Amino acid sequence: MIVLRPTPRGKAIDRFIVRWTGFSPMTYQFAKAGRVPYHKPHLLLTTIGSKSGQLRTSCLPYFSYGDYLVVCGSKGGGPRNPFWSGNIKANPQCWIRIKRRLIPAVGRIAEGDEREKVFAVVAEQHPGLRRYQEQTSAYGRDVPLVLLTPRTAAADD
Repeated sequence: MIVLRPTPRGKAIDRFIVRWTGFSPMTYQFAKAGRVPYHKPHLLLTTIGSKSGQLRTSCLPYFSYGDYLVVCGSKGGGPRNPFWSGNIKANPQCWIRIKRRLIPAVGRIAEGDEREKVFAVVAEQHPGLRRYQEQTSAYGRDVPLVLLTPRTAAADD
């Protein structure tokens, strides 16, 4: 087993492995250390930086909700939302890579009643989501649930 640290080099290696296999060694390590189940599969989410305009890529587990793919901005239950959720809010155009396939997509943060419905479905697939929501509530934030819709050539016309 490879041990990866969350350094720029470790994250680059993790992204490389996810790109080819859908498995994230870094997430697996954190799951084992936290004694929680490893959530698979993973995707690479590339967003446009809200301030820099540069492309930013994050490795995230994803979940199904109807025709959407959902990624959760739990950030381990910490006080701040992950940067990629702010990027999606500022510019919903993004790209997802599932294994070797790059797919243009549009992302949006679920809110209100829709968020409650998405949360209930995703929490069944992600047992730690309720715990993360409890932790983030102490900081006055909700875990962002980002709905990703793949774009097709026909939809872009």
